[in-house]
Amino acid sequence: MPALNIQVHPERAPDLDLDSVLGLFSDAAQLADAELTMSEGDDDGPYLNYDFLTGDLPRLWEVLQNEVFSDDIVGPQLALAAIVTCQGSKGWDNYLLLHHYDQSFELDTLPRN
Repeated sequence: MPALNIQVHPERAPDLDLDSVLGLFSDAAQLADAELTMSEGDDDGPYLNYDFLTGDLPRLWEVLQNEVFSDDIVGPQLALAAIVTCQGSKGWDNYLLLHHYDQSFELDTLPRN
């Protein structure tokens, strides 16, 4: 099943309400018929990984953009702290970069099914 990962670096947006982020991600997963898991790590600073499994990556990404990244309160802060990647046609061997807090990165487009 295809996967999408959102890695959040909370130090980049200290005002980001992580409980609200988890709530919005959970709602988005339900809307897009996806499974959501979360893990934490620390590599040059703390981060949270939100991993989504879905049969329809384009639908999931559309829901995340419309329901989470467009949220008036959470969206702007999340954009400052998040990196979004998803599996490509060869899994993680040719992953796609859909969002990066550093706007100098070139982003990929997720093809529609």
